[in-house]
Amino acid sequence: MRKIEFNTRSRSALWRGVSLAALAGAFIAAASGPALAQQAQGDAATPEKLDEVVVTALKGGSQVIARAPVAIQAFSEKVLTERGVRDGADLIQMIPGASQAQEIGAGYRIFSFRGSGAGGPVGDGMIGYYLDDTPFGVPNNQAAPPLQYFDIERVEVLRGPQGTLYGSGSMGGAIIYRTKNPSLSRMGFTAESELSGTREAGDPNYRVAGAVSIPIIEDKLGLRVSGGYDKRAGYNDIYQGAPVGTPYKTDANGVIAKNLQAVLLWKPTDLTTVRLRAWRFSTDQDYLNVMNSVDPPYAAYQGTVNGYDRRRANYYSATVTHAFDGLTLTNATSYQKSLPGGFGVALNLGAPLGIGTLINGGDANSFVNEFRLATSGDGPLHWVGGAFYQKARGLYTFSLNFPTLKLGGSTITRTENASVFSEVSYDLMGGKLVPLLGLRYFKDDRSSESVTNGQLITSHAKPDALTWRANLAYYPSDKWMLFFNAGTGFRSGILQSQAQANAVIADGVPTGVSLTPDKLRNIEIGAKGKLFDDKLHLSVSAYDIKYTNLQSAFNTSIGLSAFANLGDAKTQGIDIEASWDTPIEGLNLAVVGNVNTSEFTNVIPAFAAANPRNKSGQELFNTPPYNWRLDVNYQKSIGAYDVFANASATAVGKARNSDPTVNTLNPYQLYRASVGVRKGAYTVKLFGENLSDERGPTAANGPTLLAGPRPRTIGVNLSLDFN
Repeated sequence: MRKIEFNTRSRSALWRGVSLAALAGAFIAAASGPALAQQAQGDAATPEKLDEVVVTALKGGSQVIARAPVAIQAFSEKVLTERGVRDGADLIQMIPGASQAQEIGAGYRIFSFRGSGAGGPVGDGMIGYYLDDTPFGVPNNQAAPPLQYFDIERVEVLRGPQGTLYGSGSMGGAIIYRTKNPSLSRMGFTAESELSGTREAGDPNYRVAGAVSIPIIEDKLGLRVSGGYDKRAGYNDIYQGAPVGTPYKTDANGVIAKNLQAVLLWKPTDLTTVRLRAWRFSTDQDYLNVMNSVDPPYAAYQGTVNGYDRRRANYYSATVTHAFDGLTLTNATSYQKSLPGGFGVALNLGAPLGIGTLINGGDANSFVNEFRLATSGDGPLHWVGGAFYQKARGLYTFSLNFPTLKLGGSTITRTENASVFSEVSYDLMGGKLVPLLGLRYFKDDRSSESVTNGQLITSHAKPDALTWRANLAYYPSDKWMLFFNAGTGFRSGILQSQAQANAVIADGVPTGVSLTPDKLRNIEIGAKGKLFDDKLHLSVSAYDIKYTNLQSAFNTSIGLSAFANLGDAKTQGIDIEASWDTPIEGLNLAVVGNVNTSEFTNVIPAFAAANPRNKSGQELFNTPPYNWRLDVNYQKSIGAYDVFANASATAVGKARNSDPTVNTLNPYQLYRASVGVRKGAYTVKLFGENLSDERGPTAANGPTLLAGPRPRTIGVNLSLDFN
């Protein structure tokens, strides 16, 4: 055992700083707010019914979520704020069957739904991420957008394959972020500030964010501008060599996240809307979230290498809608530019490689256009159909520098793909029975250029696919509905060099320069309804998923990293969502959860022989057998004040890890709580995150690349809302 020594640092000054800044922020908010707008409207003490949120994810117009015949969730801005959701890792805790498949830095996280992470973090995305109407993503990258959850109207989550409406890259599901529109009738202003302290960190965390909405031409043209600055203090120590003595650096993995966005809304007529959006974000972290030890947190054998994680992107979109007699036309266009970034880290790989550095980098761009028509009348026939086009390029670079190994290279992946899609449904029995059928045809022209130590290798493929969805919804009453949903999903195959393919084939595993696209088939039944005088809201769904030709990394016998289709896999599970307005006025209990079984099936024998952890009958990677979350919400009006509180407990089961050097990740629990008071537009909230100070690890890329939750954090949040 190595001796580990750490300095103990007093936190009294830090907590005094939290208190003083909170008071200062309160006086600033109180002084500036009334001059900007009238007092915000609405009864803040009325709990929001999650099953009454209106969603648009099915692209056929607005629909109350309780009547949507699919596994779907929606979280309004109010719910996101109440439950302390500030990034993707927080959101994932509230989604049944969701998990984090990989974490490297604050800007690089990969999430999984219902076993979609079983093949590892390789190839195109398995979860579709949409910023309003167009996707955020580039080929050969599964990372979620590192959004700040501010000025978001709601987040909609579709679980299971979305092969017809969302296409490639949405095998596991889709997350749609709906950002706020400007008001066309009155000026509005929203702002918040936050100060907190994290155990192990010597400096405070702070965040400021604001949004202003300006009606330029009343009822015709409006502008909304928002932005935020979020600084999270570092808490891990860095050692040049072994973790003994005085650290080389302390509190080293600090993060600074910035974002700025503008939305211009124009209504030239009552039937036409034009929405323009520009968004820029950056996430800069010193060192990484992965380290040698998460408790105590430290990274060893780093020498003088300054580790980092850098993510920057510009995103521009334009959406035009026009209403005809019984039809709505929508055309959505976007351009994504991911600026040069990546991560760097020092590694101790032991003999014979020794201590060296790994640097990953790259940039990307993507142009997307979707044109669609949807019925909007009251008739029994409902239809949506359209065409989608994407042209994208992604550059990946790497550099390994070890005493006995120096290797560098890059891969450029290009895709130009198009698809046509349609879904049609018809109301039978006066709308009590609604069958739906959908199809999507996808065609891709994909190429790659790889350079390793100066050698150029090119690959090319033209995959295509036909996906389908069938749905039957039954509404026996206004309070209950039942649904059957079946469908398929897919993604294009990974491209690799002929040398990689030959090495895999020599090991007895069939493969090629272009891998076979992996697909899945999902069958699901569900029910949604209300009980006990509408006090208990319930949603349950059971699913059976079969993955075919899963794409995976393959360790060849000659040591060359390559790719192959490993075989098949399956998952079966049950999702539960429940919300109960208790007999105690203002007290609501909410539960979401998933239990599942998963396993690899029909794995190619030679693949299993070379990679025994993938053999048939083994549980899937990155797929915990359960995840649960309980939320206790309380709101009460006392005179002119609204008092509110939230407490939550999250439990995640033991999961097999995709990295063989860390076989499993143990079960863990996370607890958070908040309490606050609101008067009109002003809110003050005290909060605590990770109250039990759980350290994990909850993700691992190797025994010295462990990541866990942020240590216990306590803070205060001040906000005002004049809209």
